[in-house]
Amino acid sequence: MLLTAILWGTGFISQKLGNEVMPPMTFNAVRQLMAGVVLTPLVLRGLRSSGYLSLQNNTAVRIRERKKRLLKAGVLCGIFMLIGTATQQIGLLTVSAGKSGFISSIYIVFTPLFSVIVGSKVKRRTVICIAIAMLGFAVMSLKDGFSGATPGDWLTLVSAAGFAAQIVAVNCFVDKDNAVIISQLQFFFCGALGLVIALIMEGPSIGAVLAGVPVLLYQTFVPTAGGYTLQIIGQKYTDSSSAALIMSLEAVFAMIFGAIFLHEIMSVREMAGAAIIFAATILGQRE
Repeated sequence: MLLTAILWGTGFISQKLGNEVMPPMTFNAVRQLMAGVVLTPLVLRGLRSSGYLSLQNNTAVRIRERKKRLLKAGVLCGIFMLIGTATQQIGLLTVSAGKSGFISSIYIVFTPLFSVIVGSKVKRRTVICIAIAMLGFAVMSLKDGFSGATPGDWLTLVSAAGFAAQIVAVNCFVDKDNAVIISQLQFFFCGALGLVIALIMEGPSIGAVLAGVPVLLYQTFVPTAGGYTLQIIGQKYTDSSSAALIMSLEAVFAMIFGAIFLHEIMSVREMAGAAIIFAATILGQRE
């Protein structure tokens, strides 16, 4: 989970660079599809070693049930991933990498709230932490009232909700044998749906995609395929709230890498808001 946070932190840098060479939805869709392709050897190897869909280890009825469950997982997790990643990518057009990282990290306090859907109870602390996180967002983004926030600020806040929903969905479907399969399926569904939206709304060119190959390769292999797969594997050994706590450090790494590679320095007000958000995420995970 810690390695996931580091990889995701570097991802904000490549996402910013990706926006410089191609439209955001195009970049997001292509990297998701590429990540799905990259995982194919791991999926095939896992299927052979575990016999997860093999008739030698399962009945035909069992295999059909597993395929239906995998399809459902891929669709639901893919939709939530699309909401999270697409709004975050578009938001990066107007917000810095570090700021995006901290606003996105609000998914930490959204996660237990979304867990209500699967039967969990909302604790009073969760409500308090959400209020604190929203205060941090206001300090960071609402400089002149609601009109002071950029569209990117609001879109990034939406992305936090998408990521929280994706974490809860993954936790509902993942087991020790299907983690990488679910990861690949959500990439393919997210990428395919995102590509349709990109073709309709952005009309991307082959030249723009080719110009972004270096950053696409990094984004595909490191934060996307590597990060999301490590997230799913890690969630086999912990609950969703603990996973979210460790992964919240991606915001800190995003700020650090943004300063190093993009020379983005957050203002005092933004840093204060970031500190409030980070405090809310930590408080929300204390037992």
